[in-house]
Amino acid sequence: MLFYYINSIGMRRITFCFVLLALLAACGSNQDNQSQEPSALEQEMAALYGENKVIEGDYPDSLAVEAANGIFVGQRDSILLAFKGIPYALQPTGERRWQVAQPEPDSRFVREAKYFGHTAIQWRSRNNAASLYPQGEDCLTLNVWTAAQGMRTARRPVMVWIHGGSYVNDGTVNPRNWGDKFVKAHPEVVMVSINYRLGLLGFLDLSSLPDGKAYSRSGNLGILDQVEALRWIKRNIAAFGGDPDNVTIAGHSAGAGSVSILSSIDEAQGLFRRAIMQSGSLALTSSREDCQSLTKRVLDATGAKTVAELQALTQDEIIALNDEVGKFYRFPERDGVLIPEDPYSRFDGFNAGIDVLIGTTADETNYWIDAMGGEESFETASRLWYRYISMSLDDEQRENASRFLDIVPDSKPWKVAELLNDLMFRGPAIEMAQRHAISGGKTYMYLWNKPLSNPIYGACHGAEVSYVLNTGRQIKSGDNHNPVLASEVQQMWVNFASTGNPSTPDHYWPAYEPTQRATMLLGDSIRLENDPMPEQRQLIAPLIKEYISPIFSDLLDKAPWYIGIAIGTLITILMLIIWLIVKLRRSIKKKKH
Repeated sequence: MLFYYINSIGMRRITFCFVLLALLAACGSNQDNQSQEPSALEQEMAALYGENKVIEGDYPDSLAVEAANGIFVGQRDSILLAFKGIPYALQPTGERRWQVAQPEPDSRFVREAKYFGHTAIQWRSRNNAASLYPQGEDCLTLNVWTAAQGMRTARRPVMVWIHGGSYVNDGTVNPRNWGDKFVKAHPEVVMVSINYRLGLLGFLDLSSLPDGKAYSRSGNLGILDQVEALRWIKRNIAAFGGDPDNVTIAGHSAGAGSVSILSSIDEAQGLFRRAIMQSGSLALTSSREDCQSLTKRVLDATGAKTVAELQALTQDEIIALNDEVGKFYRFPERDGVLIPEDPYSRFDGFNAGIDVLIGTTADETNYWIDAMGGEESFETASRLWYRYISMSLDDEQRENASRFLDIVPDSKPWKVAELLNDLMFRGPAIEMAQRHAISGGKTYMYLWNKPLSNPIYGACHGAEVSYVLNTGRQIKSGDNHNPVLASEVQQMWVNFASTGNPSTPDHYWPAYEPTQRATMLLGDSIRLENDPMPEQRQLIAPLIKEYISPIFSDLLDKAPWYIGIAIGTLITILMLIIWLIVKLRRSIKKKKH
């Protein structure tokens, strides 16, 4: 009977269930194995740390810029002036925790701007540079890089970089997010990077609590922080040589998701002119219902019943709480107040005056191969995710997904991963580009296909960032760097920020529109292609509005059937082993007699 039961489940399903448990366990662990010796990255972050102080007495006027909330004294590096750790709002500490950021009052205080501000509270990882820098609730700072020559009179295009990290980690101190090398190569622009609240402090909906009325916007504080930063930039960037009427916001992953949201909300209108979205979109948002699951976990973990009780937690307790439940993170909330319940509709004309450059990489999800424990586990996890996604689809949608898998070329090693690429990244980008173009908005589309040096990663999530920002800090094991591609891509981004058109002398880039669908393919060869992979696009389009969550820990809440099967299978196998041991012992005893 036991053999029949196991055979009916199938060894593949048994293996699948055990791998699921292992993957969930890995997903639940936010801590890296720590050795006693600090890593090179930890040493690098420690060397960067310092606290900006109030300056009393003389200071070098050539390094100083007067903003509304103070005079900030930066540092010179070759042709560059760098201003780091400038506060753009009152810090959200004490009673301001879980409240909307407010501007700092006007001031004439003279302050240093030599060091990056504190990183937003996040789980610490030896692979995440920003998390290794001192963290704090007082994280609302920005950094400015500008060419020194002519700064007092210049009116240069401004590019604002919003870092990614799934809205739970990373920060501006990470060298991959610096703007110094970009501005040295392109002194005709001013670069700004911003920190914002993450995780439990930036995206925790407390409105359902008895005293939650005063915290009705707590589910989207990280986005509202970005709005406040853009207001500061609008008001002050001219003093740094920037043009406040020619601001481009740009970001990767959650940063690109932020850019898409900022392009969709009333509060941010008029604060920027152009938007660049690299591998992130409105798909990276959560429903109110899903956001409440995080709130429940926080309340269960703390025993708190009110916001007041949560407010009583110390910063150290918040850090510990984040380590405990931070893996169950949420994206910005489609609350119907700040973010529309159907944010895609805002690309139907609401933001037609914003120029948009948007794109994805060819192998987005391959980035998570390491996180899933290697190629085999990644393949299993992809299949698991496909089964999870199928739960929320109707028969017609499932048929679309099945047909999609049938047409994926054999050159792609993981066909389900290709489905996830299009469902969570490329499809939503096309949806926004198409709507924006139809409504009259100027739109440009790209597809990044320059792979990393290790072929298993391909052109994975984030492969383009080091090229765009000119940092030389590639993800994973790096790539066979193509300096011609880097130079051309940076010029495309600068041209777009300057004029709204990314074309260069060597590569004409026509606007995207729904008939030709002109897409710039960026790799070792740069070429234009109309409507790449049209069948995949057509099959994935009906699934986009489902807002399929890419948060892997959701499986703990929404796929109990798998866990039940896994536990049942484990018990069955243990019983089988015991039965075999007992039978073997009896056989041995009979032979002895």
